[in-house]
Amino acid sequence: MVPAPIKASELPPIGLILITQEHEDHFDKKAIEEIVARDNTCVVAHDSVLSELNIPLRCKRGVTANAHINVRGVNVKVHLSHHPQSFYPMSYVVTGDSVSVYHAGASHLLEEYPSDLKPDVALLPIGGNITMDLVDAVKATKVLKPDMVVPMHYNTFEICQASPEEFARKIEKSNLKTKPVVLAPNEKYEFNAPKQVAR
Repeated sequence: MVPAPIKASELPPIGLILITQEHEDHFDKKAIEEIVARDNTCVVAHDSVLSELNIPLRCKRGVTANAHINVRGVNVKVHLSHHPQSFYPMSYVVTGDSVSVYHAGASHLLEEYPSDLKPDVALLPIGGNITMDLVDAVKATKVLKPDMVVPMHYNTFEICQASPEEFARKIEKSNLKTKPVVLAPNEKYEFNAPKQVAR
């Protein structure tokens, strides 16, 4: 429902691609191969996904849950996500420049999040049906307590429509100190990490 704002060829140089699952809206084989050929990009994914890519072996980094790797100057921790229609759904915590970003992938709400999962920024799906909805995303935010949360995975298909503004209002009305940030396609936001405090 939302056309891509730019083509793969128009993207700036990309050093690292993290793939959360094998579905076509998360795994654009053609675009990934084009980017890797142009930028010598490293692709991190489960081996079942990497096997589909026609890219040099040096550009593939196979991972499974609980893997912790350092690649292209950033630390990447791999977690499982929950998506019944995916073979091996994953989420990632990427840490660089003292800021950690959690990308939940196309996940439903987990019954329990790892105790060491305390990201500065969380990207959470809100579209429902095939992922958590905005109510569950608020619950996840309350557990994770990030400094900033960005809603994602909504209004791209009929079955995952949601209001990111409503999600932001629910976060703002809660007792959380988390700042909700709603981004338009291709919009950028500069996150300034607050001084580290005990959570």
